[in-house]
Amino acid sequence: MNAILLSQLVKGFAVPKNDCYINHVTSDSRDVVENSVFLAIRGERVNGENYAASAIEKGAKLIVTENHIDNVPDEMQAIVPNVLDASIQMGANVRDTFDIDIIGVTGSMGKTTTKEFIYAAISPFAKTVKTLGNRNNELGMPKTIYGFTQDDRFAVLEMGMEALGDVHKLSLAARPKAAVITCIGISHLERLKTRDNILKAKLEIVDGMDETGVLVANGDDEYLSKAIITHPANVYRYGIENTQADVVAKDIEAVGFTTTFTICDKLYGEIRCTIPTVGNHNVMNALCAYTVVSRMGFDAHTVAANLAGYTVSGQRQKMVHKSDILFIEDCYNAAPDSMKAAVDTMKIVATGRTIAVFGDMMELGEDEFALHRGVGEYAKEKGVDCMWTWGERAAHICAGFGDDAINFETKDQLGDYIIENIRPGDTIVFKASHSRRFEDIIEKVYNGLEK
Repeated sequence: MNAILLSQLVKGFAVPKNDCYINHVTSDSRDVVENSVFLAIRGERVNGENYAASAIEKGAKLIVTENHIDNVPDEMQAIVPNVLDASIQMGANVRDTFDIDIIGVTGSMGKTTTKEFIYAAISPFAKTVKTLGNRNNELGMPKTIYGFTQDDRFAVLEMGMEALGDVHKLSLAARPKAAVITCIGISHLERLKTRDNILKAKLEIVDGMDETGVLVANGDDEYLSKAIITHPANVYRYGIENTQADVVAKDIEAVGFTTTFTICDKLYGEIRCTIPTVGNHNVMNALCAYTVVSRMGFDAHTVAANLAGYTVSGQRQKMVHKSDILFIEDCYNAAPDSMKAAVDTMKIVATGRTIAVFGDMMELGEDEFALHRGVGEYAKEKGVDCMWTWGERAAHICAGFGDDAINFETKDQLGDYIIENIRPGDTIVFKASHSRRFEDIIEKVYNGLEK
C-alpha cells in the first residue's frame, strides 16, 4: 500500500487528532504492522474489539470500531456505525488518489472467470491490476485498491453481494469506467426471494458510473436481455442464442482443451477467436470480456487474440492429470447452472468413463431440493456414468440421477470410495458450494493415489 495520510484515508467518517502516514489496513490482528489501521470487526466467532489493544502494541495508529474500547486511548479510536461501511469508504478515498480506469464485474455466476478473461484481454495494452481470488466484498475490494500503484492504468474488480445495496456501495467506491453483468441466477434467492430483486441488486453496479461509461450485459439471460437500462448511455449485449445481440458467438468448435469460435460483431464484423478452455459458458465469459474491452476503444482483432492468454484462477475448471485419470477441480462455488456447465465440460473433454462428484448448493431458497434433483436429472440425460455425492441437499442430486448414484454420509467415506473405484481413463469432476470444502476430498484422493 502506498503511504497515505491517515486524515485522507479516513476522510468522511473520522478526523484523527494525530495525523501520520499509513501503509497498511487490516482486520486481522496477526497482520498488524507499524503504521496500520485495524478494523475491529465483531464477527460470529471472533470479536475484533478484543484484539484492539494488541493491535496498538504492534503499531496500529487507529482502531475503527462500532463500540468504545476501554483499553484503547480515545484518540486512537474511530467509532463508526458500521465498520464494513468504513472499510469501503477508505477504499474509495484511496481510489481517489489514482488516475485509473476500473472495470467492475458482477453477476450470479462466472464473475471470477470473466474477470480473468477481461484481464487477459486488456493487460497487454497497459499495466493492469485485478482482484486476487474472489476479494469482492466490503473488505476484499478495498484490499485490491490498496495495492494500486501510480504505474497502473487499468483495474478489473469483482463486486459481490449478499443483499440489496452491497454492489451499490462498492460501485460508488470504485467509480468504474466500464462494468459487466454475467447473469441473473438463483444463488441469492434465499436472501433476496426473487430474481427480480437479484436483477435490481446486480444493476447497482452502474451507480458509480458516469453517463459516458460502458455497461455490458448477457443477452442470453432472460432478465438482462429484457431489462430497461437508461444509465449509462452505452449499453451492449452479447450472446450465443440471442442472435440480435451486439456481439454473438457462432461456429463453436471444441478441440481437446481449447475452443475456437467466430465473434460476430455488429461494429467490427467477424473475427475468429481461440480460448484455452472448453464449454459454452466459457465462450460466453470470453465474449463478455471481448465486448467490454473492445467498447472501451481497443482494437477488436487484438482484443480477440489476447483472449488466448486466459489462465485458470484457483479451483475453477482446473484440469489435473494423475495416474492416467483426468481430474477437473471446479469446486470453488456452485449453482444449478454452473453444475450443469461442469457436466457439459466433462463430457467435452472425456474419452472414457465420466464421474460427477457433487455436493450441496447453498442459498437456493425454498426450491433447493427440486433444483438439486434437476442437476441429477441433467447429468443422467447427458450420459454421465457415475454420480457420487456428499451432503443432505446433494442426496436429491442422486435421486434425480437414479441408478449408479451414491450419496455418502461423510466426506471421508466419499474420498475412500473414489480412491478404491476410479481407474485409468476416467474423467472426474468435483463441484459443490465453497462452504462444503470439496478441496479436502480432492487432497485425500490425490494423497491416496500416491501411496
